[in-house]
Amino acid sequence: MYMMGRISVIFVLISFLLTTTMCAQTQQTIPEDRVVATGEDVRYYTYQWDGERLPDGRPMVSDDLLDRLRNIKVEDVWQLLNELGYRNQFESGWKMIHDDVPIVGRALTAQYMPKRPDIQERLVEEGLEAGHIGAQNSWPIDMLQERDVYLADNFGKIAQGTMIGDKLGNSIFARTGTGVVFDGSLRDVETLANLEGFNAFARGFHPTFLDEVMLMGINVPVRIGKVTVMPGDVILAKRMGVVFIPPHLVEQVVITAEIVQLRDEFVHERVQQRVYTPGQVDARWTEEIEEDFLNWLEDGHMDRLPVPLDEMQDFLQQRTW
Repeated sequence: MYMMGRISVIFVLISFLLTTTMCAQTQQTIPEDRVVATGEDVRYYTYQWDGERLPDGRPMVSDDLLDRLRNIKVEDVWQLLNELGYRNQFESGWKMIHDDVPIVGRALTAQYMPKRPDIQERLVEEGLEAGHIGAQNSWPIDMLQERDVYLADNFGKIAQGTMIGDKLGNSIFARTGTGVVFDGSLRDVETLANLEGFNAFARGFHPTFLDEVMLMGINVPVRIGKVTVMPGDVILAKRMGVVFIPPHLVEQVVITAEIVQLRDEFVHERVQQRVYTPGQVDARWTEEIEEDFLNWLEDGHMDRLPVPLDEMQDFLQQRTW
């Protein structure tokens, strides 16, 4: 019995050592991906979002809200975000392939920096071990989902700052159906212009190839001009410029803006009819104008109101313009 007990203990110890060794070997063979932020990192910074998420951890704002946002003015979105305390969400000064093709989607962020050989060597080595293929500017493309927007912080570089050409542009559009926003540049504009439905907002266009930059992070916070952008932020890019909407505010922004659009339509109609003067409707409305607006809604426009009538004022409380 004593010998059997010793044999059992030895067997348990051997099994434990073998298991520990195998686990250590397994851990050593799992490649680290220092470029792509973990889902936990993304969730940490987007903690106010309590809805569905993409596999990489980004908030997944619904397609319905994205579709409705497409019909909303950048000015209305900016104004409400400003009233909510988000005063650094808009950036202008873009060149567009098309000035009449909006971009709406969820941001997949990429941060580029000026090349430094020692850091670049480690990034490429570990990126290839983690399964990334090709040049670094194509790595984020492999992660894109439908309705994503490839958003790159390339520190405003124009010459040798061309993030994509026609081949990568076609690949991006095939994956997302949207477009790109680059704080940098792009090339092959004439070819990309023939890609129906695709658009690009960039700091410039240039015939050079991308060079002397390195990819430091995917799905990380980035700075686009004066805006801090988080992975999963919703992008609305139009001729006016680009506004970046925190995911947890998108529904409130869309509903409020849709109500504001109805009120603006009512104002335009009444001013053209000379019922009110510009001064009357450009200030806080009187009770008589508010009542007229309610009657206008009931007279053929109620089905366009995004919320029940008794909830409308809840969405207008924050509005001070």
